[in-house]
Amino acid sequence: MSENTIGIDLGGTKMLLYCQGIHQRIETGSTFTPNDLLHHLKKFVASNRLSPKRIGIAVPGLVDAEGAVLGSDVLPLFSGWKPKLDMAALNVKWSVLNDVKAALLEEMQDAPPGLTGGVVMVGTAIGAGLMVDGKPLLGASGWAGELGYFPIMVGDRVERLDNLAGGHAIAAFCAVSPGLLAEQANNGDLATLQAIASGGRALGLGLAALINLLNPSRLALGGGTVELPGYWEQALCSAEKYSIPELWRDCRISKVREGAFVVAKGAIRSVLQAD
Repeated sequence: MSENTIGIDLGGTKMLLYCQGIHQRIETGSTFTPNDLLHHLKKFVASNRLSPKRIGIAVPGLVDAEGAVLGSDVLPLFSGWKPKLDMAALNVKWSVLNDVKAALLEEMQDAPPGLTGGVVMVGTAIGAGLMVDGKPLLGASGWAGELGYFPIMVGDRVERLDNLAGGHAIAAFCAVSPGLLAEQANNGDLATLQAIASGGRALGLGLAALINLLNPSRLALGGGTVELPGYWEQALCSAEKYSIPELWRDCRISKVREGAFVVAKGAIRSVLQAD
């Protein structure tokens, strides 16, 4: 990858900037704005003496063909952002795409012809990037993969999968910040571990739905929530329990190979492909 290309993974709790092994993490949150992004980007460039020619930005939300952000639940101040003018002022080639689509680009860049599979990212919220018969599954508007909106019946009400299995929802249930959630879990707090396990089991239902609908041969999971103690194990147990056995055996489930950098590297891959 070009040393003059920066990849940005923008999320509900953090922004990760990456350029040829150099990386920096910035805290975000619901009040984070496009101007904040540009401010930290310029500081990253200056402090590392970079001369970027290309910038790829991966955003959690709906992104149109022109790179405009039409909506983002976890970063509401990015809804309506049109980056064209901002990027033109930096005099760089650029691309903006959905964060999970970026992860799919990176994780499946060496996928064999005809693969049916995908990437599921579980951070503040949940999304999926999918391929069917070797081609990205985009949907009528290009926004297929909003797995976090998958409806699940809980008692007498319907909840989105985001609200049962996403990192934000688990932390809110425990009345702590995402950072403290991980700390409490790693310290063995029983109530926290139980909440994480419940979230993992809920994610497993979403994975089983994907497996039963698409019959994929490969699914890769990433995102900070997957790394919480017990979450991964509970998700796999639940997915196996509710998947059709023959389809479960067809599917290899793993964690994304690039770990925390998969989205940023996918954003770089996106802007390089646009050349």
